[in-house]
Amino acid sequence: MTFKDSTKQELTLKDKPQRVILLNTEIQELFYQVGGKAVGLATAPGILVPETAKDTAQVGEINHISLEKVMSLKPDLVIGQSMFHASLKDSLAASRVPLALFDIKSYEDIKAAAELFGKIAGKEDETKAALDQTEKKMQTVISKLPQQSPKFAMITIMPMGISVQKNSTLSLDVANRLKLKNVAESLPAGKMPSSAPYSLEKLVELDPDFLFFSVHGTEDNGKEKLKSDLESNPAWKTLRAVKENNIYFLPSSLFVTNPGLNFDQSLSYLAKLVYPDIFGEK
Repeated sequence: MTFKDSTKQELTLKDKPQRVILLNTEIQELFYQVGGKAVGLATAPGILVPETAKDTAQVGEINHISLEKVMSLKPDLVIGQSMFHASLKDSLAASRVPLALFDIKSYEDIKAAAELFGKIAGKEDETKAALDQTEKKMQTVISKLPQQSPKFAMITIMPMGISVQKNSTLSLDVANRLKLKNVAESLPAGKMPSSAPYSLEKLVELDPDFLFFSVHGTEDNGKEKLKSDLESNPAWKTLRAVKENNIYFLPSSLFVTNPGLNFDQSLSYLAKLVYPDIFGEK
């Protein structure tokens, strides 16, 4: 089997992998959805391990992997994420363990990863059928969309701060498919090219119709941060989205972590918030 990962690195596997370790928490749910089974997993705060993987060995947090634990599980394939795990490549290569790096930023990324994982699991036909079903459901939503393009901002709340999503994220891919206009697209990027630093002054200037929040951690912590850091500023109340009560916290399972074959549910969820007359009540 020969394939390319998200970094365009080409990998060739001589035999079907039997002992896969998933360091990238974004792809774990998808891997299990298509019938895969791992011998080791990394964890991340606020991200649940797939139900069918509860007893699988853990090798550390996504940004603090124990290479010793990884090697003790004798993997024949390790799947990581480029930002956190590219540095492990040489160590794993020295032990002849292939490392594939996958970043999930769009449904197209989900589809490519699902097809590969389906091959690894020996479930190619089932995976293709499941993807066809997902796309059919997505098309049902898209076919009902009106012509208008409401403006929105997607705000990320993390323990280390608040930012506005600019491009190349899974939740923005959902919004783009619903023909929504991201007001942060034109803002200069911060430390991460996919986001811009949060600025209430800029937000007031751009005045989106909707404000969506995605929280890395618990929703309660996110709401506390909203109250202390955002709502405390008098200018907050001047925002159109605030005045019209169009502020929503999005569920992590559909917008922070990769929903995998449930991507159509992310699409439906956001469509109901923006177009309640067409897709049901808010």
